Amino acid sequence: MPQQDSAHAGRRVCVTGSTQGIGLGIARAFARSGARLVLNAHIPDDGGALAQLSGQAEAHYVRADLATRDGCRALIAGAAERLGGGLDTLVCNAGGFFDTPLDQLDADALDRTFDLNVKGYLYCAQAFAEQARPGASIVLIGSTNSLAAEKDSVAYDASKGAVLMLVRSLAVSLAERGIRVNGVGPGLVETPLTQAGLDRPGVRARVTSQIPAGRLGQPDDIGGAVRFLASDDAAYITGQMLYVDGGILAQQMSWSPA
Repeated sequence: MPQQDSAHAGRRVCVTGSTQGIGLGIARAFARSGARLVLNAHIPDDGGALAQLSGQAEAHYVRADLATRDGCRALIAGAAERLGGGLDTLVCNAGGFFDTPLDQLDADALDRTFDLNVKGYLYCAQAFAEQARPGASIVLIGSTNSLAAEKDSVAYDASKGAVLMLVRSLAVSLAERGIRVNGVGPGLVETPLTQAGLDRPGVRARVTSQIPAGRLGQPDDIGGAVRFLASDDAAYITGQMLYVDGGILAQQMSWSPA
């Protein structure tokens, strides 16, 4: 089990899409650092996330649909209310994948993808910036798909490419308010959302063989990177996307026949 620390002791942190998978891994990382947390999802209950964090940190749950501007503003207002003031850190993680083969991609799937993966990040950041505490930080969750395309993933790839530029643009726009903005781009991480694909015959072994680190990512791998970027140790880092991918983006195609 990762060691406890106090790097974020007492800090007020909101993590969107944080009841499972990568979001829950991020919340666990902040809980170990002594942060006060607000978790979020669009479902009526927290799915057991609060119970999992019980004993590690003060944690609350705010249900909100982040595909709408009103939902984003309600989340930030609810988080500030529960934690008793302005927030120190916002982590935008809630996202979706609604892709189909290119010739079947329609306006509905494209709109759903950008409403949640891009507009939701922007609207949450806007609301957060209005009441953020001094030295506040935003971390946006991108993807290796921000830089490298995947077949039949046009809408998702485009949305994550937009997140990369959103990190940079928000960092420039919010710098004068003392708010840092960075991103973390996960590679292939084992979560409930990727489980079905990984469980298909031969897929797990095939994709793992293409990762230089020799294993799939885990949610806690992402949590540690996010926690660092939100910490005082990263006080001079803004506008950057940190790829946590086991080396996927570092390599060219393999010529090995194996």
